[in-house]
Amino acid sequence: MQHTFSIMTTASPEKVWDISTDVKNWKQWIPEIKEAHLTGRFDENAEGILIPEHGRKTAFTVKSCKPNFSFTLLAKLPLAQMYLRRMIGYHNQKTMVTQEIWIEGPLSGFWWRMLGKRYQQMMPQNLERFRALAECG
Repeated sequence: MQHTFSIMTTASPEKVWDISTDVKNWKQWIPEIKEAHLTGRFDENAEGILIPEHGRKTAFTVKSCKPNFSFTLLAKLPLAQMYLRRMIGYHNQKTMVTQEIWIEGPLSGFWWRMLGKRYQQMMPQNLERFRALAECG
C-alpha cells in the first residue's frame, strides 16, 4: 500500500527543508496535528512524538536524513510499520516536493484502510498549505 503526491514551489530547497524539518510547527500546515515534538536535532535516528487532534499519540523515528534532499520517518503500528518519505528536488528555478506514504507488515492492509487512505486524502491539501507557507515572506 503506497501513495505519492508532488507539488512545485518557488521557495528554495533550503526553505522547503527548514519548514519540513521544523517538527514543532508541522501543525501550521497539517491541521490534523495538535502537537509534534522531536528530541534533539532533526537527524537520522532522532525520535519524536506526534499528537493528532483526534486519535492516539504516535512515536516516530527519523530513519534516514539527507539535508536539503530527503528524509524518511517510521511510525510503528501493531504488526506493521508506516513510512513517510519527503524528497526535495530543484529544476528550472522551481523546487519539487514529493511525499510518499506506505505501510508494510502483516497487517498493512488493515492499517492502510484505517490510516493510509486518510493520509492519501489529506496529502494534497496539506501540501498546498505547505506551499503557501513556504512561498510567503
